[in-house]
Amino acid sequence: MVERALNVFWILLGAGAAVHAWQIGLVGSAGPESGLFPMIAGLIIAGTGLTLLLRTSTAARVPGWPRGAALGRVAGVVAGLAVMAIGVSYLGFAVASAITMLVLLRTIERTNWVGSLALAFGSVAVVMWLFGQVLGMPLPRGPWGW
Repeated sequence: MVERALNVFWILLGAGAAVHAWQIGLVGSAGPESGLFPMIAGLIIAGTGLTLLLRTSTAARVPGWPRGAALGRVAGVVAGLAVMAIGVSYLGFAVASAITMLVLLRTIERTNWVGSLALAFGSVAVVMWLFGQVLGMPLPRGPWGW
């Protein structure tokens, strides 16, 4: 019963987000408006809730808490996201992103240092170039100016 009520909640939440996004506006003369992506997200949430509601109910077993290496990977994801969320305002986008990618690549993918450094710095450079230069979006700059 609680599972069905939760599924109805997701349907209503997604539908409400979609209606609100429709009122904001989806597409204008200059392209996508600010309501397009919330509309897509709302439809995904409502669709997922509807799918779960129509699916046959199964008894969920109690999930086990990760131990050992799996717990280390979970801690790595949490640490990486915390570094990005907290560090972007103090260190800037480039440094916070590079540190986050290094933490995630080393803890989750377990790549070697050379591969991790190359992928982290290469992808941060491409993102900085694409959003900063090509699209002209100002990204948070750190105390070093980049």
